[in-house]
Amino acid sequence: MRLYASVITLTAQEPAFIPASGGGQYAHAAFFNILDQVDPRLAAAVHEIAGKGRRKPFTVSPLMGLPRPRGEGHLLPAGWACWLRVTLLDDVLFRSFIEYFQAGPAGCAIRLGDAHFLVNEVLTTPGSHPWAGVITLDDLRRRLDAPPPAAIALEFHTPTSFKLGNYIEALPLPRLVFGSLATVWANLSGENLVTAVERFAERHLHMEIHRLVRHGPRLNNQPQIGATGRVVYRFLTPEDGPLARAINVLADLAFYAGIGRKTTQGMGMARRLELDE
Repeated sequence: MRLYASVITLTAQEPAFIPASGGGQYAHAAFFNILDQVDPRLAAAVHEIAGKGRRKPFTVSPLMGLPRPRGEGHLLPAGWACWLRVTLLDDVLFRSFIEYFQAGPAGCAIRLGDAHFLVNEVLTTPGSHPWAGVITLDDLRRRLDAPPPAAIALEFHTPTSFKLGNYIEALPLPRLVFGSLATVWANLSGENLVTAVERFAERHLHMEIHRLVRHGPRLNNQPQIGATGRVVYRFLTPEDGPLARAINVLADLAFYAGIGRKTTQGMGMARRLELDE
């Protein structure tokens, strides 16, 4: 099984207005519209995935590369270049999604709300874009053979938060971050380490906030909360056991899986950062 991160570069066909949140809900709708055109049964099956401990096998970003917001949104002139990111955690899903573009990206279009964009190219090859890449689940699993570093840095690129019953937590606490990633790992591999990872992260990781900003985006006209920025998770003591190594691998998974809630509507886009130390 492979995990894919594809960046779709776009050009606005006409002047357009994009909400301040970047229109993640529109990207969500566009994803299912594309999938439904290629494989309606697969689109329906993915849409119906729900329930505690289950995550849909894809994420989308808001529209990226936008001009500075004016009032409640962004005004794009015709010809404005921007991009959208989709990650796909399933080979069949990737093949079906990419089939839409294979007839020739220049002839493809994407609609985000009332805005229409031409597709310039779809970048998935590692190195083609900072947010593009491919990795196999086996390659990730092999990283369990490597001892973990003393600290792990994560960038929360779009607002990230976590649902705790009726409460939404915007602070990326260690147990919430790595518990979220462990849930995705369980969905992908069948190895359920969620509770063990949450307990280990809570007891053994110290959170150092280097930059964190709270946001209140709106999705489907509903206010949300989330935080963006950079956080370092440092082991309190040197660790090299199975759960410490699992934490290290889960940090790499964040690039493809996203973190927290509403990752299929543009929230929780994250990646690991290199530390100088």
